[in-house]
Amino acid sequence: MSNQENISHAATIFAVANMQESLDFYAKKLDFNINFTWGEPITYAVLKRGGVSIHLTTKEDHHAPSKVHCALYVFVYDVEKIYQQCLDHQIPIKTPPQVHDYGMKDFDITDPDGYIISFGCMQE
Repeated sequence: MSNQENISHAATIFAVANMQESLDFYAKKLDFNINFTWGEPITYAVLKRGGVSIHLTTKEDHHAPSKVHCALYVFVYDVEKIYQQCLDHQIPIKTPPQVHDYGMKDFDITDPDGYIISFGCMQE
């Protein structure tokens, strides 16, 4: 096995202040499936939609997410469909869909903890 083949996959881990609020946000508003939870009350959870996994852990410090930089970029096939879903669920939109010179059409949302998540697709 080469070094390239030794890597399986990755997960984004968000430290959250309110686990239930974050679970509801990702599961009910963004249609992620809750695949795993740990602890009573829950202190760790794994959510998945398509090829994207998001892990949530209970925040134990006062670290705040960047207000400028994206924490997660999700590549999608239909950016307008995801955008409409976000509007339907009244998810805070940071920037509306726009085409960029790097060949992507994307938009940004903000989750309950302030993480910026971008959804985008290639433009032909």
